[in-house]
Amino acid sequence: MTLALRRQTIVDRNHIITLEVPDLRPGDRVEIIVLVEQDVERGKKGGQSFLDAIAGIEIDAPADYSTAFENQLYTNPRDL
Repeated sequence: MTLALRRQTIVDRNHIITLEVPDLRPGDRVEIIVLVEQDVERGKKGGQSFLDAIAGIEIDAPADYSTAFENQLYTNPRDL
């Protein structure tokens, strides 16, 4: 049977993570998965968001393209 535990901790200045789990016994085999919560400010330092990056993109298409694009897909409009 698998025992799932969830704990939160803070990495210390020596880059060490300490967890105290009384449910575990010496000799138990464990698998540890570390999920790092990204700081909002830290994530923004990497550059623009996707939406900001595409905001200035201009597409060369007719003004009614969003409503009539299917006409461009088919050779015979009666196929619609």
